[in-house]
Amino acid sequence: MAGERTGPSTPTIVLIAVLATPVVLILIFWMIGSGGGDSAAAKSNLPQLVGKGLEWAKDKADKSGFDKVETHDALGRDRRWSDDKEWVVCFQTPAAGSRDEDSKVELGAVQLDEKCPSSDQALYKVATTEMPDLENRTAYMAGQILGEKASVRFIDREDGDTVDGNLGDWRVCDQRPKAGDTFDGVPVTVTVAPYEERC
Repeated sequence: MAGERTGPSTPTIVLIAVLATPVVLILIFWMIGSGGGDSAAAKSNLPQLVGKGLEWAKDKADKSGFDKVETHDALGRDRRWSDDKEWVVCFQTPAAGSRDEDSKVELGAVQLDEKCPSSDQALYKVATTEMPDLENRTAYMAGQILGEKASVRFIDREDGDTVDGNLGDWRVCDQRPKAGDTFDGVPVTVTVAPYEERC
């Protein structure tokens, strides 16, 4: 008959739309999520950078697909520099090999006329309950290891004056409490000498 409506009524259509919307959204999110899970991070070969000039090493890492490169003073002296050509890489994290391109590459370096230390002196764990061995670390690193809440005095072994600036230029010669003693908030006294001098 002319004028008769065929098919579902308007309330029925609205009800179907309301019920179907969550299902459609769930399917969309599932497809997005499963697609992201299937795509693994791109990998590239990170070259061996230890022993290379720092500027060359940073450029090589970047050209190999690693653009997150950070550097630090491997002697723990917290020095800043403007010319990477004056520095050589001593330590590299992660090691050379196949790595995710979004990995951070950390390079510990020293000046060209310096020897690499046996271990990266800029790496440390904050002391908690036991006094660490600070001997031959820089005063700067001693402060980092003891933590920002520790009461620490740095004393020049030559004249007994307090040292409170350029702590990376001073080497730890003695400490109280001694290494291995309980470290529970007691004030710490560290005797230091100019970094170039031996204790």
